[in-house]
Amino acid sequence: MTFAVTLILIGRVILGLFFIIAGIRNFLNFAKASASETNYGFKLPAPLVALGFASQLVGGLSVALGILPAWGAALLILFLIAATALFHNFVLFQGEARKPHLYFTLVNCALVGYCLMVIGLSV
Repeated sequence: MTFAVTLILIGRVILGLFFIIAGIRNFLNFAKASASETNYGFKLPAPLVALGFASQLVGGLSVALGILPAWGAALLILFLIAATALFHNFVLFQGEARKPHLYFTLVNCALVGYCLMVIGLSV
């Protein structure tokens, strides 16, 4: 195994673990998470929230274990787009209230970029 391949593998495992841990934490706090309102003032149905958290787990496991990692990364991209649009839409906020949402939007954009790299290296 070359040094580059080793680094890619380690990066994929780290990315996958990020989402696995997030998914587990979200399921452990499911009641609170499913009661949260979106930035638009409505609650998502509990099955849809569970589907989002399952996407984190399945996508994270896929990427970390190297089992169809391109599909897992694509699933994570869909999750990140939905989560950002529903819970971190910074254009809906002004002043200081905008800052955390802008930060999370940028973090999610970076994670999407990382997922795109996983897809590119997998196909």
